Amino acid sequence: MIKILDCRSNNYQSKLNTLLSKRQSGVKKNTNIVKKIISDIRKNGDKALIKYEKRFNKNSTIVPSLKQILNLIARLDKKVKRAIDIAYNRIYKFHSLQKFKNISYKDKLDNKLEYKYLPLESVAIYVPGSTVSYPSSVLMNAIPALIAGVKRIVMINPGLNGKQNPAVLYAARKCKIKEIYSIGGPSAIAAVAYGTKKIKKVNKIVGPGNAYVAAAKKEVFGDVGIEGMTAGPSEVTIVCDKFSNPEWVASDLIGQAEHDPLAQCILISKDKKLIEKVKIEIFKQLKEIPRNSIAKKSLIDNGI
Repeated sequence: MIKILDCRSNNYQSKLNTLLSKRQSGVKKNTNIVKKIISDIRKNGDKALIKYEKRFNKNSTIVPSLKQILNLIARLDKKVKRAIDIAYNRIYKFHSLQKFKNISYKDKLDNKLEYKYLPLESVAIYVPGSTVSYPSSVLMNAIPALIAGVKRIVMINPGLNGKQNPAVLYAARKCKIKEIYSIGGPSAIAAVAYGTKKIKKVNKIVGPGNAYVAAAKKEVFGDVGIEGMTAGPSEVTIVCDKFSNPEWVASDLIGQAEHDPLAQCILISKDKKLIEKVKIEIFKQLKEIPRNSIAKKSLIDNGI
């Protein structure tokens, strides 16, 4: 499954470079289609947005009603709600300690000196949802904006077959997000970057997404703000030795591989026996996860 390279072999470096380049080209090939989608949204607005939602997410309603949202939240397991509540409180406490203080004072010559921190007017948070949903993405992106005092926080979250995830919606309610759109992919990024009749544009777009979303954020950067980095498909490198736990190592590799077929997981070790044990654990654990087909493809295509 995962390709094994021996760093002592003569062609090790060229093999490694080939594997890394192959995966990188897979990540970059999405740019042209992304440019066309963004251009279409800028020209045709909501009409184009609904077209792409129907095509990619089997969704025809881009603005879910409050009733729809509350009905989905009502079905959410109480244990999941409690977990989100705990996470919210922990994340809020951490980010509240990061908040900067304004500076204002008068010097000896009676000059008033000030340094002010001002929040952005609006931010859009991209939360994955078409294949997998992460309420943590809502909390980790919305809570800093809440604490900073951002007036308008927008959530863009594609649904699966037209339905959004109840846990994501509950996290959004917890973060006081009132503006929610059931849209995803490059078309969603373009919609909040440039605006449509139904969606008002924002100052900044944050949050994780697949390779197409990352490419779209790069395209709109300059017309709208984005994070300091664009997070594409997951990457992880794990270094371990004979004392490492094979079960934990396998779990960490799969935890990244299940995000995206283009995710890349690399394991480095001097211990061949450990590598074999990890391989056995990977086979065992893949049988137990819902997204095993995605994780398997990632590990076969890009795992080293």
